[in-house]
Amino acid sequence: MDWDRVQDFFSTQGGDLVARLILIIGILAATWLVRRIVQALVPTLVRLITHRIRPDLHARVVEAIEPPLGFAVTVVGWWFVLVALELPRRFHSIGTHIINSLIALALFWGLYRSTGLLLALLRRVGRRGSGRIPGSGWINDQVAFAAEQITRAVIVILAATVIIEEWGYNVGGLVAGFGITGLAVALAAQDTLANVLGYFVILADEPFVIGEYIIINDIAGTVEGIGFRSTRVRVLDQSLVTIPNKTVMNANITNWSRLTKRRLNMTLRITRNISSDQVLSIVQQIRDMLRHHKLVQQDSVVVQFVEINENALDIMIICFMTTPGWNDFQAARQDINLQIMDILTQCGIVKPTPPVIIEPQAEHKPLPGPRPEPIVPTATDSPVPDDAAN
Repeated sequence: MDWDRVQDFFSTQGGDLVARLILIIGILAATWLVRRIVQALVPTLVRLITHRIRPDLHARVVEAIEPPLGFAVTVVGWWFVLVALELPRRFHSIGTHIINSLIALALFWGLYRSTGLLLALLRRVGRRGSGRIPGSGWINDQVAFAAEQITRAVIVILAATVIIEEWGYNVGGLVAGFGITGLAVALAAQDTLANVLGYFVILADEPFVIGEYIIINDIAGTVEGIGFRSTRVRVLDQSLVTIPNKTVMNANITNWSRLTKRRLNMTLRITRNISSDQVLSIVQQIRDMLRHHKLVQQDSVVVQFVEINENALDIMIICFMTTPGWNDFQAARQDINLQIMDILTQCGIVKPTPPVIIEPQAEHKPLPGPRPEPIVPTATDSPVPDDAAN
């Protein structure tokens, strides 16, 4: 064996290896330095750009783009390392595919994280449009959320397509190859597709939004979430009910949060031991009292003597209250009842049979389950009133 030749070979290769190691270390150090510089400059550049447009977007933009940008800088640094290594053609080709895939991943990652900004802008436009911009009130929280989810799904699909194409696979051929399997999956996923369709029907028709109190079939509660597959409702006992969107799409929905007024419907039952003049006087005084009540819609007042029972006389009292609030409605009803009692006292109708105010029971069915104390039906919690038919 020629030891001199072997020694010359290792001397030459060893010097080349040391030079490459030094170059690689320098590239990695430069990559780290560039990444730190980028991380320091990005907040300043974003602040300069967004200051004139929307100063409050600064933190959101930096949060969205800084991690993907730092990842892209690191990937570029490793690409230079790959070049410096001078690997054989086969390994170099694999490394190039990996680097290109990672760069594409960084790009789509940044786009994916930026969809949150789209959601914030759509919500802001929706709030402005509902009051000041004609024709743009449809851009509400639900539409903005749907736009974000759809955009993210498209970004994920595009990212997968680009990466698969980078590795030399034909996406169209793969899809065609899975045709039979896809048909079987589609048949098995009919319910899922129906729920997704129901989701878009809910967005388009907007029978309710998150935070409103609704009744769907026999389920009553506050809407907490609307997803692609189901709608989540928090019922009165605080349990969470998940309803498939296809059920919601085909159900009768009562939205109590969109009341503009409430209907007062009651029957005043008094003793028969009075004259017709006294009955007419009571009817007229109650009618006048309601028409002068500040929370009663004047043209909706109906007070009539309608029934002669075996032991009592029935006076029908119907009107609309201009307050949709549950507590306000109950307070107004109490005030009306007290004034009716004063009218009966003035007319001498106190004995032998006390007057009784009853509610028509045939017009509604009580809700199952425990019933808490009535509270104001706001956008976050609106209990069903006892006189649900009113």
